[in-house]
Amino acid sequence: MDDTRQSGFTLIELLLTVALVALLAGLAVPAMARFADGHRLRGAAEALAQELRQARNHALNYQKTTYFSVSTPSPRQWCIGWSDVEKCDCHKEYGNTNACESGATGSTRLHRQLSNAFPSVTLSLSRSVSNRYLQFSALRGTASADTLVVSNNAGELRIIVSPLGRIRTCSVSTRGYPAC
Repeated sequence: MDDTRQSGFTLIELLLTVALVALLAGLAVPAMARFADGHRLRGAAEALAQELRQARNHALNYQKTTYFSVSTPSPRQWCIGWSDVEKCDCHKEYGNTNACESGATGSTRLHRQLSNAFPSVTLSLSRSVSNRYLQFSALRGTASADTLVVSNNAGELRIIVSPLGRIRTCSVSTRGYPAC
């Protein structure tokens, strides 16, 4: 007996499979975009809070006043940095005058973070200025208080520096952080 049946998929079965895959991909892309935006926002807020903590710890450990610089020429083009020198420029590279560096000669280290590491994340200051300088005291780590706001499509996070030098992150609309 000769079996002449063909095995495989019909054209209708293949078209239904392709349509189903396209539908699922169409639903997944916006969810992935929200997921990526949320991680960029959290990453920027954590990096900013970490740099603030490092600046405060440096002031306490080395008994030197530390200066934290925030530059926001536009909300999407921002940078942060800190140094032992007053009013460091976080746009400058290592070795330049007024670059955000600390340490003794020969063992200096650059301390800065640029906005291009966090695409779509904006940084704004509580006051409407393009440059802001915070100062951490060498004696007790006290600081000039301020609030820095990072935001994107995923929400908004605030990094609050208290007069006592405490740095905390809170949220207006993002899950996973205490409310402001």
